[in-house]
Amino acid sequence: MQTQEPALETPDNVEPVAPTWHTLLLPWWRAVVAVLPVFLFTRLLFVLLGYFGGVLFTAANFSPTPVSYHNLLAGWNQGDEANYIALATDGYTKAQQVLFFPLFPTLMRLFAPLLRHSMLASGFFLANSAFLGALIVAYRLVETEFDRDTAKRTVLYLAIFPTAFFFFVAYSESLFLLLALLSVYAVRRGAWWLAGLFGALATLTRFEGVFLFVVFGYEFVRQMTPSIRQAWGEKSLLKRFVPASYGLAGLLILLGLFVYVSALNSLFHDPFALFHAQQGAGLAAPWVGPLRAVNTLFRQPHTSFSVAHTLLDFTALALFIMLLVLCFFGPERFARSQWVLALFGTLLLFYALLFPASPMAHGGAYDPLASMQRLKLSIFPAFILLGRLGRRAWFHQGYLLLALPMLAFFVLQFITGHWTV
Repeated sequence: MQTQEPALETPDNVEPVAPTWHTLLLPWWRAVVAVLPVFLFTRLLFVLLGYFGGVLFTAANFSPTPVSYHNLLAGWNQGDEANYIALATDGYTKAQQVLFFPLFPTLMRLFAPLLRHSMLASGFFLANSAFLGALIVAYRLVETEFDRDTAKRTVLYLAIFPTAFFFFVAYSESLFLLLALLSVYAVRRGAWWLAGLFGALATLTRFEGVFLFVVFGYEFVRQMTPSIRQAWGEKSLLKRFVPASYGLAGLLILLGLFVYVSALNSLFHDPFALFHAQQGAGLAAPWVGPLRAVNTLFRQPHTSFSVAHTLLDFTALALFIMLLVLCFFGPERFARSQWVLALFGTLLLFYALLFPASPMAHGGAYDPLASMQRLKLSIFPAFILLGRLGRRAWFHQGYLLLALPMLAFFVLQFITGHWTV
C-alpha cells in the first residue's frame, strides 16, 4: 500500500513556512545513513573475495611465491571493461565500439588524473560512486512511492543480487542505473527539466535511456492534462502554453541520442553507424533468444557448459518476467499511478531480448540469452517488487540465504575468467 507522510496542519492565520535547505536535505541524509552500511558491506565482501579468490585460485598450493597486486586487480578486468578502458584512452577507433556509449568512458578519462592516470582504477571509482548514488536515489524513490521498510529491503536485495558485482567493476551499469533513477524520481515529482536532463545523460550512457522518453511522456500526460485544460481558459496566449511548454524538456532525452549519432557520423561518415553495429551484434525478434535457450537445454548434454550457463540465464529471465507481471497483478501490485515504473522495466527487458546470440566460429548460437544476467540489473521495478514481497519473513530469509552464496560464487567465477558476460 502506498503511504505518504502526514501533512502538518497550518492555522488559517499563519503563513505557511517555506522549506529550508535543512528540511529539503534531511530525507536525503537519512537515505545516505540507511544505505551506507549495505554499500560498505558489499564493497568489503568484493574486496575479500577478490583477495582470497585471486590468491588461492592462482597460486600453487602452499607456494611461497606471492601473487602481484597487478594480477589481483587484473582478475576484475574481464569482458567489456577492456572496451571502456580503450575508449577512455584512445576514443572511438573502430566501428564496433559504437555500441558502448560515451558518457562512462568520458568520465573515466576525467577522473583518471586523480588516480595516477589508471583507467581501470578510475572505472572502479566511478562505478562504485555511481552505485552509492543509485542506492540513495532508489531508497528515496521507494520510500516516497511506498514506504521506508520496502525501501530498505529494495536496496539490500539489489546490492546482494547474485550478479550485483557488475556494480563494482568498471561497467556502465551503475552510472546508467543512477541516471535512470534520477530521471524517474524527477518526473514523478513534476521536475520536468531535471527529468529531461538526467534522461539525456542516461541516453548518453546506454541506449536504453531513450525509454525514459516514454516514461516522461506518460507522466507528463497524466500529471499535466488538468493544468493544460485549465490554462486554455486563460485570455493570455502565454499563460495558455506555459503548462504545455514543460513537455519540451522530454526532447532532451532524444537530444542525447541525436548528439551521439551526430558525433558518430562525423567520426565514421555513417549516420547509421549505431544501427549497423547493433545489427552486427545479433539483432533478432524478442522470442528468438528464449526459444534458442530452450533448444539448448533440451538438445545439449546436461553436464555441458552451454546447458549450465543457459539454465542460469533462462532462470533469470523467467524470474524478471514473473516479477514484472506481479507489478501489474497480484497482492503486491503497484498502484495504477505507479504502473509507469513497471512499464519502464518491461521496455528494458524487451530490449535485452533483442540481441540473443553470440555466434561461435562455426556459426552456432553459443549464448542465446547474451548478457541477460547483467542487463537485467537496471530493471529496478523488479527489485521494488522483491522488496514488497520481503515483508514476509520466510521470503526475506530465503532471499538472503540464496542470494549471498550465489553472489560469492559468481564473483569467484568472474575474477578467475570462467564467467561469460
